[in-house]
Amino acid sequence: MSSYARDVPLAGAAAGEHAGERERHVTGLPWIILAASAGVAVASAADALSRSGHSGGSVLFWLAVVLIMGPAAMRMAAKHVPGGERAATVVVIGLALYAVKVLRDPWSFTYADELVHFHNLQAILASGNLFGGNSILPITPRYPGLESAAAAIVRAGGISPFAAGIVLIAAARVILMLALYLFYERVSGSPRAAAIGALAYAATPTFLFFSAQFSYESLALPLATVAVLTLLSWGQASDRATRWRWGALLLLVAAAVVPTHHVSAYALVGFFAAVCVVHWLLHGRRGAPWAMAASIAVLSLGWLVFAAAGTIGYLAPVIASAFNKVVQTLNGEAQTRVLFANQGGVEQTPVGEQIIAIAGILVLALGVLGGLRVVWRQRARNPMLVLLALSAAVYIATLPLRLVPAAWETASRAGEFLFLGVGLTVSIGVVWLLDRRGQEPRLFRLLVAGGLALVFGSGVIAGWPASLRLALPLRVQAAGHVVEPPGFVAARWSGTTLGAGQRVAAEDSDARLFIDYGHQIAFAGVNPDFDGMLSAPTLQPWVPLLRDSRITLVETDRRQIATDIIAGYFFDEGAPPLMSAASANKFNVPNVNRLYDSGNLVIYAVRRLW
Repeated sequence: MSSYARDVPLAGAAAGEHAGERERHVTGLPWIILAASAGVAVASAADALSRSGHSGGSVLFWLAVVLIMGPAAMRMAAKHVPGGERAATVVVIGLALYAVKVLRDPWSFTYADELVHFHNLQAILASGNLFGGNSILPITPRYPGLESAAAAIVRAGGISPFAAGIVLIAAARVILMLALYLFYERVSGSPRAAAIGALAYAATPTFLFFSAQFSYESLALPLATVAVLTLLSWGQASDRATRWRWGALLLLVAAAVVPTHHVSAYALVGFFAAVCVVHWLLHGRRGAPWAMAASIAVLSLGWLVFAAAGTIGYLAPVIASAFNKVVQTLNGEAQTRVLFANQGGVEQTPVGEQIIAIAGILVLALGVLGGLRVVWRQRARNPMLVLLALSAAVYIATLPLRLVPAAWETASRAGEFLFLGVGLTVSIGVVWLLDRRGQEPRLFRLLVAGGLALVFGSGVIAGWPASLRLALPLRVQAAGHVVEPPGFVAARWSGTTLGAGQRVAAEDSDARLFIDYGHQIAFAGVNPDFDGMLSAPTLQPWVPLLRDSRITLVETDRRQIATDIIAGYFFDEGAPPLMSAASANKFNVPNVNRLYDSGNLVIYAVRRLW
């Protein structure tokens, strides 16, 4: 048996828990399911209120969070709970939280990355080719794991692409929660620590909304977690034949991660390499999973070289910008990012939620410190456990990066992987405290549940703008007809009237609608600088850009919401803030035809300019 599967500090606690399982067979799972179902219903009511323009949705949303997380956390803090109930509970909570995201927009995808990947799915279904094109995010077709799995569900089940996407991410959420529980249980030796750790992982700021969207990371991260879990079984194999079988399964799962998401694949390679290094430091070179780490690295490198060479050009500027901004911020050459604000630092999170967020971060930090103390005092020599504890410490150390405008998103994405260590480290500290309480008074377990709910709420606040947690108007019934937002209408019109395949320059959110619902080749953003072209007061300096990109249509949208890739798919509430009229009117020149005009949104034919 390899040493990275030994020396668990909570083994004594685990023995007591398993003994309790034999003594007691009362289950609280039906009540947890009932509370979680009530929470989902309350969240749906909150969305309905928000969608119809009524107040009170925010209060109901937080009530839903308490109903979903509170009873489950309190039950998981108890000592004598069967392991099967614990595993089922974390899966139920994972699905209930996923339902909160789905019920926000149950008719269509409305997240920026979802619209990008939905286009790739439609292209695969239409052509049968895995490696199509995507003008918004060209790197995504080079990682077709998510879309190919969804396409298989569409073909096998005869359901819509949207429904297939919902089903696939639901399955991924089940895989993630179950794999987390089993992984934490194997590392800690404690089913109670495993359940608490899996619930604590849900406090990742990206868990509720971002990691539940139809996007490649939402599938790759659960698969990577399964790969890490499989590594434990490979290391604990008692004979060569069993080890070969687990090794083959591990490589198969890793081979599914590699063509699904670049960062997840590289994180998996880094994790395996780190396990090897920590093992070497604690026990020497023998027994470490060097061959597995090298094999996964070869798979990732091979895919990068032969299928996705553009990944380097996609990731390198992001990483370089983040690093440079950190240095500039430390030197006082750049301003810090406005905390608790949406894009552009305009919309502020309510003060009450800011207090909750800060309190949750402090409680999380205390939980990490408590777990680190237990690991340190036990002089743990389990490389996997030591590595997870170090990951938790690194996560806390990366929190200041959220003050850097160009680095906060990188820090947030890294947090999804580092939080794997946070969940277990916090749970080890919590279980240690619970064991010190002897008979575990109900009040103390209630405090643990409240702490987990607070940390989860803090993650939600940090992870998504306050005004976008609940549903916004997306379809409106009027005179027996369904009215959609202007961006959807314009995109559909372009496809039905002008035909697919037009090369369109548009605002950020509208461009995503053009590729999905108009089946056009749409461009947005700053590389090339179509954003600058659309906002400029004069047209002539930008004609070379139109010519070089072979743009045939330009869409101008004076609504400020169209520039927001998070909120730009919904109806404006009230009078929409408008951009300068001069930037839109610059296309009213000879050789440009106005093809579509809905007021603030106009489509021009610009082919004759070049």
